[in-house]
Amino acid sequence: MIRSNIVSGSAFTTALYAAVVILLSVTALAFLTFERIRGDLQREMDSLLVDEMRFIQEILDDNDNDSDVVQAIDDATLWLPFDTSLIGLFDSQGKRLAGNIDEYPSFRGWGEIEDDGIILGGKKRIHRVNVQTYRGFVIVVGRDLAFVKSTLRSLAWSLVAIGLGATLCTLLVGYISSIRTYRKLDQMAKTLNKVSRGEVKARLPVGKNNDQIDRIARLMNGHLDNLTVLMSTTRSAAAAIAHDLKNPLTHAYIALQEAKDSLRSDGQSMEPINQIQSELDRLKWTFETVLRINRIEEGNNSKAFSYLDLSRLGREAVGNMVPLAEVKSQSLAFVDNQSGRTLIEGDEGMLKQLCANLLQNSIDHCPEHSRILLTVEQEESTITLSVIDNGPGVPENSLSKLFVPFYKLDTERNSIGNGLGLALVKAIADHHSALLAATNNSPGFTVSIQFEVA
Repeated sequence: MIRSNIVSGSAFTTALYAAVVILLSVTALAFLTFERIRGDLQREMDSLLVDEMRFIQEILDDNDNDSDVVQAIDDATLWLPFDTSLIGLFDSQGKRLAGNIDEYPSFRGWGEIEDDGIILGGKKRIHRVNVQTYRGFVIVVGRDLAFVKSTLRSLAWSLVAIGLGATLCTLLVGYISSIRTYRKLDQMAKTLNKVSRGEVKARLPVGKNNDQIDRIARLMNGHLDNLTVLMSTTRSAAAAIAHDLKNPLTHAYIALQEAKDSLRSDGQSMEPINQIQSELDRLKWTFETVLRINRIEEGNNSKAFSYLDLSRLGREAVGNMVPLAEVKSQSLAFVDNQSGRTLIEGDEGMLKQLCANLLQNSIDHCPEHSRILLTVEQEESTITLSVIDNGPGVPENSLSKLFVPFYKLDTERNSIGNGLGLALVKAIADHHSALLAATNNSPGFTVSIQFEVA
């Protein structure tokens, strides 16, 4: 599975856009939430400090004796958390009268100070303080900001985690959806490739989710069903035509043979009759080939299959075709990969026909003194039979049409061939579920058939 195909899929792309929108939305919402909570905490602390300031001012109002005021404030500090609260009372000269702070800040009103001069066990802290002058005294009240800052810090990390988590979850969902979509599309592509190779019974997989791809697959399966019916009807019609024409052709062939015997007995020339007989032979072979291709394409059972040594078949085919190659002074040879027996499951008669047609095709289309090889190469799970020549090759735009019945190159329009030799090769290869490929060698031409190892 190619990761770039998954990441570039529409599902993951949509999820990526959604993740960006979610991240921006969560960021804005987190900022507003953070500011709201920070403001609420500060207002709560300020309200608490205002109450403490009023409490000290009430003590000053209720006591005229300074010693009573100091004692009252010292008693009040016992009820406050000593390590987090500040309280201080100073006279007009700046002398500390009560509390746990040594000196008051230089400002009046609200602010923050570090507790360098605070007797709180040596820990340095930052406090939110309120400094007021009242009846000739300087009053300082404050609270440690550590809890507020810790709370805000935890809140900030929580909001960041929520934002990143939501973004990652969105991307993960998009990635998983893209994988599922890619797998479905990949299965569709493989099925369509099978159909293009002639496996007209192959159908697209349809899932249970009934999503858009499933609905498209169901619709395409309907079209493939119609296409299969049309192809079957066309094939049956072609076979019926070939069969119906074969019978009168056979009768004409017999009548021609009788006329030939009669003319031979009278001592007349046989040349015109021989030419007619040659054309009838060619026409009869064409019909027989069409019928044979139809029978191979229609038959999908493998009852006639047996274990065969592909190297043996190739070697025998080369031996049988050597005399034809020598007529054109061509070199025909067999090359084995020397890896032991190359066993496949197949129909021996069909595979012999396949080898013969491939070799005949190279012999017919290569000039004199050409070199033709039939090779058999075995890999881990496949065996490839190839026929390689150093002839003129085939135009690139014609490679995909070579195995279509009756197709002939422009340079072969006036030749005696009928364009069925390679079509029969394709039908046999498809019958054996083998992969067929044609390539140019520059110079030369190669046809390869890849079988599965038995």
